[in-house]
Amino acid sequence: MTVIRFGVSIAVLAYCLPAMAQENTEQSEPLKQVNTIIVTGTNQERYRVEDSGALTGFRLDFLELPRVVNIIPEQLILDQKITDLGEALRNTPGVTQSDGFGGTNDDFFLRGFRRNAVYRNGFRRQTNFRTNLTNVDHIQVVRGPASITYGQVEPGGLVDIATKKPLDEQRIAGEIRYGDFDDLLFLADWSQPLGDNAGIRVVASTQDANSFRDFTDISRDTIAVSGRYEPTSSTRLDLTYEYRDESRPLDRGTVTIPTPDGREILNNVIDIPISRRFGEEFEVFESKFHFLEGSLEQELNDNWNLRLGAAYENSTANDLQARPLAVVILNADAPISADGFFTAPVVPEAVFDDPTDQVFLARRTDGSRERETEVFYLNAKVTGEFSTGAINHRVAIGGDFFDGETTRFFAATAPTNGVPEAFGGTGPLLDVRNPIFGNLPDTVSLDGLPLLTAKSQAYGFYINDYVDLTDKLSLLIGLRYDGVTLGGDTELDAAHAFSPQAAINYKVTDNSSVFFSFSQAFEPNFVADPEQGITEPFEPEDSEQFEFGIKNEFFDGALQTNAALYRIDKNNVLTVENGVPVLRDGQSSQGLELSASGQPTPGMNIVAGYAYTDAEVEGGGNDGNRPRNVAEHTFNLWASYEIQSGSLEGLGFGSGLFHTSDRFGDDTNSWTLGSYTLVDMSVWYTVALPSLGEGKTVRLQLAAKNLFDENYFSASGGNERVSIGTPQAFIGSLSFEF
Repeated sequence: MTVIRFGVSIAVLAYCLPAMAQENTEQSEPLKQVNTIIVTGTNQERYRVEDSGALTGFRLDFLELPRVVNIIPEQLILDQKITDLGEALRNTPGVTQSDGFGGTNDDFFLRGFRRNAVYRNGFRRQTNFRTNLTNVDHIQVVRGPASITYGQVEPGGLVDIATKKPLDEQRIAGEIRYGDFDDLLFLADWSQPLGDNAGIRVVASTQDANSFRDFTDISRDTIAVSGRYEPTSSTRLDLTYEYRDESRPLDRGTVTIPTPDGREILNNVIDIPISRRFGEEFEVFESKFHFLEGSLEQELNDNWNLRLGAAYENSTANDLQARPLAVVILNADAPISADGFFTAPVVPEAVFDDPTDQVFLARRTDGSRERETEVFYLNAKVTGEFSTGAINHRVAIGGDFFDGETTRFFAATAPTNGVPEAFGGTGPLLDVRNPIFGNLPDTVSLDGLPLLTAKSQAYGFYINDYVDLTDKLSLLIGLRYDGVTLGGDTELDAAHAFSPQAAINYKVTDNSSVFFSFSQAFEPNFVADPEQGITEPFEPEDSEQFEFGIKNEFFDGALQTNAALYRIDKNNVLTVENGVPVLRDGQSSQGLELSASGQPTPGMNIVAGYAYTDAEVEGGGNDGNRPRNVAEHTFNLWASYEIQSGSLEGLGFGSGLFHTSDRFGDDTNSWTLGSYTLVDMSVWYTVALPSLGEGKTVRLQLAAKNLFDENYFSASGGNERVSIGTPQAFIGSLSFEF
């Protein structure tokens, strides 16, 4: 009798294949010697996540789904030592970063369109922050309009984060991680079955870090508790709660300046260290976040299933920043003191045209104070199958409701003008070459300020039908209806919209398929008055996408590839021209996307992608221009290999290359951010600890980010907000699984 046992550990997860035994008692053979084989390494199944069916409401196989959904598994996040959503999204094609409110929020472009929300287990999260990935099981990137099941969204697509849930086996895991810039992280992950029909999981992490930027301190604490209970074989109840507490600086990066050749990024013109900030030590974004979620699934019969879901979100936040407002260029002998005060009248220079010219910044202190967000969510869905003659139907019928309110105060000081207060001035300018800090107020008064209130309610109903016309040919048809009400001091009936989708899928061979799809999305438009809240609705944005794609599976399904051509048109984009809100034509985007992921051979894992994005602003003064931050070309490749047997079993190597081509820094296309290519590397070794029991392991890992220390600018928020990319950094970690 031979017993084979597999014990696997990586960072916070492990997998044990149960013992298998076979005996032939009828022949009364004598017992044979038991041979035990211990295999230590990464469970390759952890790189594969099945499509959740979020786009249709029911699960479809990879070759059946007539759309493109990229999935980033937790194992890839652990191999690359990623803690933020923005960095994880480098593993999908066509994603570029935006400013993210001074680096404090998730902010990205997908297929040329800026995101407007991040989803959590299908719920549209209202609080925006930099998502901590320590409680993430996998990330879904849905490409193109997805209103059919998600409601109001941008047409480029969306990101839906699936959180960790209780496991069927007991696991106690943890990690300690330390890297450059005093980046220290502790993680604990405990999952415990409670009998045969219940379980609980607790995930907790704490992180404290500095940065390559001056006076930066980051603190992140997260705890998540999830539980499941199955009173019968056909009923399941899931409950989750997550709390996060985060504090990080608002870092507006660097600025651009006018030169005889046009605007250029200051750091490309003047020798300034990338560590230098033009803000103040008091700048901070602090937030606390609570999210409570529950779902009940009931199997009605062999063909039909009911799911009910509800969630509650509450968050509080405060932010304060030294906001750069304008660049002031002076000649070398201009009458200004070292601490930024004019000593005589002066006329600023129009452009920076001499290396001896001085550059100063006018700034102010401002921030949203006592911000609070409270949201209630409800959803329901019935899924099932039925036949009409020889034709099979897979159907999802659902509805959802959302009710949210955000309140805040906004306060600001007067912009500094370089004139002393004794002469009616508002404070000194900041010399970018020799900055003197501490001359801006570190508080703002809320006395007499109005409480700004934004309320919103949304509801929607949808139906999707996936029709198997033949063994090879399938049709997806769906329709959604949405209503949105916005409000501040008054309520506005902001938008009503139908969002259809239709797609046809043809299975060419057993391992390849082609599809053509059409889908629509919408987003309400309104003008917000800072004194009174929302005051005027406009016709909602509407968008549509046509997409043609080819999907393939290789190595018996172990490697999956996508190729897609698409065209997206978005209309009724609200903008402000000369102080008047107007609707302009919108924006278009067309392109090609290629992606591949899987395990072509045991121990090898590949995630790769390329995107060509041709995006244009339509209408207004920027007609025909490329939207800011949108790259024409992006390329990503991560490949790893772990030795599967022998004396070096458990030793793994990984390397990644991430390229982003040049991007414009504004919609007028007057200056560029430049292109960049980053190379990351990682090496790990998993060690079995048989003295502590089978499956007990530790993993040692060393990772390098931006290995070749490339200088780059990751995003633009405008002329006075240019994000500076992170330089070379090394991270070491020790993880265990008991």
